[in-house]
Formats: sequence, structure tokens, C-alpha cells
Amino acid sequence: MLTAGQVIQERYQLRQQLRAQPTRQTWLATDHRATPKPTSVIIKFLAFGRGMAWDEMKLFEREVQVLQQLDHPQIPQYIDSFHIQTPEPWLGLIEEYILGNNLQTLIDQGQRFSESDIYDLATQILEIFIYLHEQNPPILHRDIKPSNLILAPSQTVFLVDFGAVQNQLPQAGCSFTVVGTYGYTPIEQFGGQAVPASDLYSLGATLLHLLTGLAPAELAQSDMRLQFRDGHRPAFGHRLTLTNHLASWLEKMTAPALADRFKSARAAVLALTPLSARKIVPVPAEGPSTHRLQIDTDPEHLQVQIHPIWSSPLPRLKDLAGMTFLTLLGPLAIVVLALLPIGFNYTRHALFSGDIGGVSIGVLLLCLGSVPWFTGLNWLKQNLTSTVIESFGHRLVIKYQLLGWTYWQQSQPHTDIADIYAVPLAREEETVMVNFKSRALALAHNLNNQDSQRLTQALQQWIDRYG
Repeated sequence: MLTAGQVIQERYQLRQQLRAQPTRQTWLATDHRATPKPTSVIIKFLAFGRGMAWDEMKLFEREVQVLQQLDHPQIPQYIDSFHIQTPEPWLGLIEEYILGNNLQTLIDQGQRFSESDIYDLATQILEIFIYLHEQNPPILHRDIKPSNLILAPSQTVFLVDFGAVQNQLPQAGCSFTVVGTYGYTPIEQFGGQAVPASDLYSLGATLLHLLTGLAPAELAQSDMRLQFRDGHRPAFGHRLTLTNHLASWLEKMTAPALADRFKSARAAVLALTPLSARKIVPVPAEGPSTHRLQIDTDPEHLQVQIHPIWSSPLPRLKDLAGMTFLTLLGPLAIVVLALLPIGFNYTRHALFSGDIGGVSIGVLLLCLGSVPWFTGLNWLKQNLTSTVIESFGHRLVIKYQLLGWTYWQQSQPHTDIADIYAVPLAREEETVMVNFKSRALALAHNLNNQDSQRLTQALQQWIDRYG
């Protein structure tokens, strides 16, 4: 029996029991040997006896092993582990004590979280996920919920309780331990197939709990999707009004199907960044137009013109080098390009004459000749395509134009837009993407950072306002 005041390992004095289960206990204790003065620590005990399941032992040992290798400022530091025999056999794990309140306690106290709070919390937690999920192999927490997130007085979020952690890839045919908390756990995790996107689902469900005041299991569902937009406001939760951007982002985080969720924490935080960045460093849509990017708005209409890469007064050095190389190889290039029509004619004559060997040679010439044609056309499309984006009547129209001719066009309602975000290409260049519910589409390649930020924020502002 563990009791307050008891000294463990002739060093740690138990002060307060924080959690008690049949075979597990968590205590706040004081480390009297710490220097320069005694400090508070957390000790997790696992009863080593008849009532203990071997799965519990496996998870406990895994938690010890994982915490020993982690070094992140928002994860409690491992201090020590031990086992004692008297008066009862216990295994122990000692870790850093984090001063603050867990988010479940704050919810129970009636604290309400604004959209701005959600952006800050989500960004911090996703940064922790990036650290964990990009270990080799990935480390999955598998029990993300408000009670396992501590908010310190500095507003820093700490991720605690790695008792359900997974640090190895699932293997077919192997037994597994079902872990997680109902409502926060995605369906694939109950089947033993947890992946990084499983932690993302749990985070999305946790953020919805903070926003609505209701646990995910208490929210209405349709086709296993949590319903939280204005039309499905919970009857006993907080009144919920979200921007279209955040609502769409949360829907993607909590999508029941893995294929519909963000694939990684890095992708999720990248998709969340544009709006959160806008609140910190606002960039007005009415700002000065640059050579490639022009943004025009009136109360009912938004028009964006993105000129081709090669419309720039100073073409990029790497493109000039490429063009110079192609020019020097002009005669050879003409011969290679001619392989396609030659191969076509050769194949046609061989088919008519029944020459099987000739058909093989013709097909080979076609393959060799098609490569430079496709490469050249793709280069022209990439460097000479301009994009026109228009928004009116709650729809977004995107047009790709080549020398003034529209060769592709798509029109989608604002409600189909899940994300608008920038993907870094090089140190000072980015591609701006728009994620519809069915596909992702590139709006512009190789924009400088300033133009990329102006474009993403101008589009997001407009959609939030008129979506």
C-alpha cells in the first residue's frame, strides 16, 4: 500500500496521489536529493503481481524506453525507473513535473477556448507531433485527449502520459493491445493499425471538445463524421461559430477515413498556417501588385492574375542556363524531336505490311521521340502558363491560360475548399495550393515568399468573408 509521506528509494517522498487504478497509481512526489534544492517529480507505479496483465507490463516498459530517448522541451523529461519488492512489488517511472492544469480540468472549470486559442494550441501540439512522428520508426502517442495536455502558466502546452505509446510499425499477423479513449480514437487504431494520422484525428477531436465544451462522443454524427458546424450546433455545448477555414481544417483532421485526413503533422500545420499567420502579420489584399501577382477586389468580386514565370523581367539563372544548354544542342534536339513522327510513320507502314520486327522498331522510336516532346511541352506549360482566379457568387473559378488561350478551367463552391496553403520549393520560392474536397490543385508555381503570402491570405480572407 502506497501512502502519502512514504519515501521511495530513500529519495522520493510521496505527497499526493493524482490518479488511481486497480494496478496503476500516479503520485506527485518530492526529490530530496535534487540540487540545488528539492524539486517536484511525477512517479507512475505499476503493481507487479497477480492482478497485472502482461499487456500492461509491455506498455509500461515501452513508455520507459520511449521517454528515455525523447528530448523535447514540451515533453516531460525522463528521470529514472526502478522496482521495489516491499511492502508490495511495484515498478516505477519517475519523470519531470510540469506545473499547470490539464485541459480537461480547464474545461470542467468552465473555461471557453476561442478560435485564436485553438490556432495557438493546435500549432504547438502539431510541432510536438512533427518531432515524434518523424523519429525512425515514428513514435505515436495514441491517447491524445484534454487530460493528457497540460497548459503551463506561460501558455506553453505539454504532452504527457505516454502509457499507450507505440514506437514500432504494426506488423501483419501480430497480436496488438487496444489502447485509446473512446470518442478521441479513430477506428483504424481499434484495429491495431495506428499511423501518424491517427494522432491527428485524436487532436482534432480534442480541439472540438475545447471549442464546444462537449466530449466528441456527445457530438452528433453523420456517416461517422462529427457534426459541429453552425447547422449542427450541439444542444448543450457552447455556441459555435467558426471561420470556414478552421471548420474545414477540423473536418479534415477528424475524417473517419484515413485517406481523407492530412497525411502528416507537417501537412496539417502547413494547412493551418495561412490564417494563423495572417493574424500575426496581416498582409492586405489591396497591397501593391508585383510583376507576377495582381490582386483586384471590389465588394462583390475578387480577381487575381498570376503571370507566367517567364514574364519576369529577370528570368531565373537556372532557366537561362537550361535554355542556353538547349540552344547549344539545337541540331541534336531537332533530330531527337523528329524521332516521334518518324516512329509514327515507321509503325504505320510496318503494321500494314505485317512486319512484326518493324513494329517493334517503330514503337521504340515512338517511345524515344515522345520523351523530349512531353518534356518540352511540360516546360512550356510550367513557364508560360498564367493563372486567373475569380470569386463571385460564393464560387471560385480557376483558369489556366497559355498565351491568352484558356486550356483548362474549374469552378467550385467555396464550401468545397478545405485548405489554401503554400508549399516551400526553395529558400525564397513557394507553390500555392488549394485543397478541394476531391483533389488538390496548384494555383501558382515559384512565387516569391511575399507574393505567396499575399495570395494565400487574400484568398482566405475573401472565402472567410463570403463563404
